[in-house]
Parts: sequence; C-alpha cells; structure tokens
Amino acid sequence: MAALNMGSMNYAIYSKKAKQFYHDFVFQNPFKDIQFFLERMNEVGTIAEMEVFDNGHINNAMPFIDMGIVKKPFVFSFVMGVLGGIAPTTKNIVHQAESVPDGSHWQVIGIGRRQWALLAAAITMNGHIRAGLEDNFYLPNGNMATSNGELIKAAADMVKMLGREPATITEARQMLDI
Repeated sequence: MAALNMGSMNYAIYSKKAKQFYHDFVFQNPFKDIQFFLERMNEVGTIAEMEVFDNGHINNAMPFIDMGIVKKPFVFSFVMGVLGGIAPTTKNIVHQAESVPDGSHWQVIGIGRRQWALLAAAITMNGHIRAGLEDNFYLPNGNMATSNGELIKAAADMVKMLGREPATITEARQMLDI
C-alpha cells in the first residue's frame, strides 16, 4: 500500500498570531500524474491509499475507477485540517463518507489538535483512523507526545473506549485482501 494524493490544492500554514503564512505552496497533482502513479502501483501490486484533502478529490478517483486503474478494495484517507483542504468537522466526515463508492474502506487523518475529535467521530461511524507524529504532536489531554507509540496507544485506547477493537495485522490484511 502506498499513499497517493488525488488532486491539486493550495497548501499552507497560517499564523493568526503573526498574521502571516509560514508555508505556502501548491500541490500539483494533474490527472496524468495520478494515472502514471496508479499504473506503476498496479504493475508492482501496490494498493493506492487515495489521500483526499477535499471532497472533490474523491470525485477525482471516479474516472480511474471507471477505467479499471483503481481496483477494489478502494481505500480513501480523508486528510482533514490542512489549510487549503476540507475543514476538520464531523459534518465534513459524514459528507465524505457518503461520497465514497459503496464498499470502500475509509479512514480519517486529522491534522493538528482537532485530530482526536475527528478520530472519535470516524470510530463511531465505523470508519478507520490514523494517528501518529506525522499528523499531530499532542495527546488527547493536550500534553505533547513523547513518541509515536504514545499516540498509537492513545488511539487504540480510544477505539476500545468507543466499543470497537483495533484490527490485528491479519485482520487488516483480510480487509484489504492482501
């Protein structure tokens, strides 16, 4: 499995305090590049984890599904909380989950401190989640994490607290047919 961004977008980090952008560029992902990477992934048997930063990116996957370049199981990651992408709200998770093709696997990747509320919403909607230092440095209680493992433990504890069980490696492979 490998991540593949499913569309172009403005991508920025903005400081309200300083009233300025610290990070400001455009992710350029034209359809020809997405298709190139999907075809290379297919050649080596890699499942595309389609990262969608906005709802339109879900729609960008549809021509590739229609052409048979993206094959089942469809795997979508809703990356939420990046300036330039979809706002990090439960309402937007619901909208995105309703927008993916039936039978798709989807997960929420919350960027920043809103991550834990987003992950809780995804868990209660029978979605999947991702946690880790790539996305967020803080534990649910607001303390800075000392390791990636600490964030993963907090995520697993949340899954259990909300009445679900984290998938084992074998179960995850079965879900993804790998």
